[in-house]
Amino acid sequence: MRQRLAWLLTWATTCVTVLCCGIAAGQGSTGKGLVNVEFFCVDDNATTYATFQSHNQKVLSTPNGIFMTHLRSRNEEYTAQQWRLSRSTDGGQTFSTVYESTDATNPAVIESDELGNVYLARPDFVDGNAYLYRFLAADEYRNPQVTTLEGGAAGKFCMIRDETRGRLYHFAHNGTFHTTDLDGTVLGSQLLISAGEHAYLQYPSLCMEGDVLHAAWTTVKRDAYLYWDIHHMLSRDGGETWETMAGQKLTVPVVADDSGPADRISLDEDFEVHSWLSNVLVKNGKAHFIYMAQSVPPKQHYVRYDVATGKREIDVFPRFGGETIALQGLSGFLASNSSVPDAPLYCVMASGQSIGCLISRDNGTTWQDYAVSEPLASTYSIGGCREVTEDGYVIGSFTEPVPTEENANAANVHFFRIKAETTPPGER
Repeated sequence: MRQRLAWLLTWATTCVTVLCCGIAAGQGSTGKGLVNVEFFCVDDNATTYATFQSHNQKVLSTPNGIFMTHLRSRNEEYTAQQWRLSRSTDGGQTFSTVYESTDATNPAVIESDELGNVYLARPDFVDGNAYLYRFLAADEYRNPQVTTLEGGAAGKFCMIRDETRGRLYHFAHNGTFHTTDLDGTVLGSQLLISAGEHAYLQYPSLCMEGDVLHAAWTTVKRDAYLYWDIHHMLSRDGGETWETMAGQKLTVPVVADDSGPADRISLDEDFEVHSWLSNVLVKNGKAHFIYMAQSVPPKQHYVRYDVATGKREIDVFPRFGGETIALQGLSGFLASNSSVPDAPLYCVMASGQSIGCLISRDNGTTWQDYAVSEPLASTYSIGGCREVTEDGYVIGSFTEPVPTEENANAANVHFFRIKAETTPPGER
């Protein structure tokens, strides 16, 4: 794990020195006519590992404010890492600590419901379990109720709320899949993914469209540090059974790699280079994937599938961009408003030394420039909320490493927001 983290930080970090908590609040975009990108420092005493990674959701908006999670510190054995849940009631301009603890864990994943309750999950590398915390709005988020997800501990993990069924799904890279009620009752657990002939499950992702649950993942090659391929499957019955997009029934546990029957998103030519799924989102019957194949030069992919047929409709590479903004990186996220069928789709990733945002007003068929920040020191682990907020913002977080002679792992954690498009479709 340390080898992989060191490689990521080498790839992501530049040598620019930024003073005080890095980036000033309210910093604007550089492009003419582009939307403003606003940054706010959440923590100026964090670790470089603070917001690892974009396969899960660590920032969200609720009726009672914005919440986000991050790591403040870590030890070399990953057994004593201070993590924090923070809350903002002024749109992300300032944050206060809701809860913090030191455990053998990675940054927690969070979900919420229409009442503003916050559901947080984290692993424990010592006892092998994962833990679901329920922070209730009616209790002012003071005393979390905790449920044990036995055997659910793994370094990479994700969670999603099923609004239709009133459930939470937790999926970890050891292959385990847990289902709970919103009151914390464990409804079931199973081994969902097994090792393949060539590779193991490594980075899991979950998303929902309506009552259909989608799972996607990156694998890592057996006995080698190489991210091998990327896969997808879906469930129409709350995780009880699984199938491909074309409707082929899958037997659980599903084989992780290309030796199994799950839909493969990465290409044959990507096998011998790192191929890493940053994020997935399903909207209006189309499944959207962003991943980078680290060939020389690198190829940034935006891929769209038709969920009903399993047809690969669009694959934009090696450049994924608009008129002037090109996105490329290992982290980033997709966001939209699931309650509005024709709402735009946004993609936020690194654009050189900046954070860039593209917009699609036709569900991924075409993409245009939307926002770009001023150049930054670095933008490690850009992640965000899959839903545009009620007050109309795309929101996210990232870590800005700022190493010093005293602390080579010093970093700042930033929240950012980008005002979403509000013009009605007929007036564009």
